[in-house]
Amino acid sequence: MTDASPPHVAPSQGPVFLDLGERLRLRGQLEAAESVARAGLAHFPALTEAHDLLARILADAGREVEAEAAWTSALGCTPGHVGALKGLAYLAFRRHDLEAAQDRLEAAAAALPHDTAILAALDRVRALRPEASLGTHATFGSPAAGMLLFDAAGLRVAGHADEAGSNAMADAAAAEAAGVTMEAARTARILGLGPWREVIVEGETARLIVVPLDDANGLLVRRPPTTPAGRLRTLAARGLAGARAWLAGDGA
Repeated sequence: MTDASPPHVAPSQGPVFLDLGERLRLRGQLEAAESVARAGLAHFPALTEAHDLLARILADAGREVEAEAAWTSALGCTPGHVGALKGLAYLAFRRHDLEAAQDRLEAAAAALPHDTAILAALDRVRALRPEASLGTHATFGSPAAGMLLFDAAGLRVAGHADEAGSNAMADAAAAEAAGVTMEAARTARILGLGPWREVIVEGETARLIVVPLDDANGLLVRRPPTTPAGRLRTLAARGLAGARAWLAGDGA
């Protein structure tokens, strides 16, 4: 996510003014675009896309308070509207309210779980939040973190592997992850490959990476299945740094 411009969402099939207003917006003719959008809203006050169009025009004009009201109206017409959620996340990001931005992006990702742009923006916002470094107990307790610290015995040290924050799933994941690390170390030793560095597991609903922290602990990172392997490695590296700091502070 950048703060250069609000997210673009192409208008869906609907009244002609939606397309005209969008074309004017893209040309930078914001006053004319706003006039068209407001005239359309006068005839179609319950049309979600009309509120979304007006919000994008207002955001382009730097009138963020009015844009937020328009996107909120869009959500009032269609709860869960992805364009409105992305727009509100953008505005929250602009005012440095990362918690609100994350909440909006998580709702958008729930609606479009394979949208790589939304997932990338969500990862960036999570990474920018102070607790996202895994340097505090709060992050390990946050189901949104998708990071699980486990020990060699297969016991969960901290964190969760799923968005629901299930302790039962986290305990099971810790046991499985410990088994993966043991098998990886054994295979690397047999083949003379030296110390193992990572194991990436791809599934229909998630992509995982398991990495060693030290001789006694490991870290599992869980992300949506469309997450690039490179991003997984970056998140794992950040997680390891935070986990070391967290352990050094005795988990405080």
